[in-house]
Amino acid sequence: MAELLQTERAYVTDLETCINTYLKEVREPNVPKPDALRGKEAILFGNIEEIWEFHQSTFLKELEKYETIPEDVGHCFVTWAVKFDMYVKYCKNKPDSNQILIQCAGGFFEDVQQRYAIAHPLQAYLIKPVQRITKYQLLLKDLLSCCEGHEQGEIKDGLEVMLGVPKKANDAMHLSLLEGCDLSLEQLGDVILQDAFVVFDQRALIRKGRERHMFLFELYLLFAKEIKDGQGKVRYQYKSRLMTSEIGISEHIEGGDETKLAVWSGPQGPNENRIVLKAANLETKQLWVKKLRQVIQETCFSSAIFNPHTARLVAAATATATAASSRATKQPHPHRTSRDMDTESTTSSTPSSTLLPGHEIASSAASTVPGIHREETGSINSFGSENTNTDSERASVQITSVDALCLQGSFLFARIEKQ
Repeated sequence: MAELLQTERAYVTDLETCINTYLKEVREPNVPKPDALRGKEAILFGNIEEIWEFHQSTFLKELEKYETIPEDVGHCFVTWAVKFDMYVKYCKNKPDSNQILIQCAGGFFEDVQQRYAIAHPLQAYLIKPVQRITKYQLLLKDLLSCCEGHEQGEIKDGLEVMLGVPKKANDAMHLSLLEGCDLSLEQLGDVILQDAFVVFDQRALIRKGRERHMFLFELYLLFAKEIKDGQGKVRYQYKSRLMTSEIGISEHIEGGDETKLAVWSGPQGPNENRIVLKAANLETKQLWVKKLRQVIQETCFSSAIFNPHTARLVAAATATATAASSRATKQPHPHRTSRDMDTESTTSSTPSSTLLPGHEIASSAASTVPGIHREETGSINSFGSENTNTDSERASVQITSVDALCLQGSFLFARIEKQ
């Protein structure tokens, strides 16, 4: 706990130093500055003042309340969880900030550092917010290891909050690269998951695996193609999407590749419209299967609830299921009332498919919702991509993760010093 408080105070001081020196000089109208820097203040410094204000006026004081009860400090992170969304904004802007820093590096900021006798160059201060959100994770893990089992609850909750901040930042950074989608980012909503997959479309004449970057939202599963411009800058070109209320998922694929799953859409089922997705590893595949099932269940249930006709179907089906359950308590029934979609196949040759694992009522009701049709009628061949760059190769060109931002911070020191 002592280290958490000590580093928090130092963090607040560092941000204040950056604002009162480097940022102050950039804002000063009478100070000569490079043309490349004019009008770029907001991009270069991002929302660093907002972050400093929160930590200086609120979060540091809140942390100090737990100095004698460190086992409860996780509550502080949970209470102020929404405020940490400001780091998502900062991280999303950081790649553009780095570009300006490189362009404007040299005499101007070196002069500021010398005149104010500042301990570190500007790039060292601008990377601190990115480093801080990952530092919280390490500090909370250390506290967790020092607490007894019954005292770990609050810290675990706080750690979960801070593990979620870098994920949200990474997702926002990737989503900001999406181009060509006819839906706005506001219409798409928050990213639930995003990752690269190798996509196999069984309807394509050439069934070659193509790399696609996929985004999972509450209402859509979106496919995009990674492209690069002449400077090697990565963008995601929108290709197509499926509505989550209309898709099914198959976890087990013939051939024995544990990293593959499949999604399908339409009344024909998985035999006609199946798209096989190969994840980078088994852990990624399992995470996507879990989240897809959750989203499918929630969207189908919502469709049933908000449509009067399907609401009646759900009510009737629920009453039937309740009656059956009541009879079962009196006399065990030899047959199950729902399918285990994780382990069974719909036919002897079809892998196990899931619409709503363990929730057939919602899936059957959702299928009757009027006015819901396929979002797109174009060929699923548009999901294909020739791009097979690895994540490490992409990182060498463009930064799209919080960890990579921290790594790039160290590279900036060497690069700027050479200029």
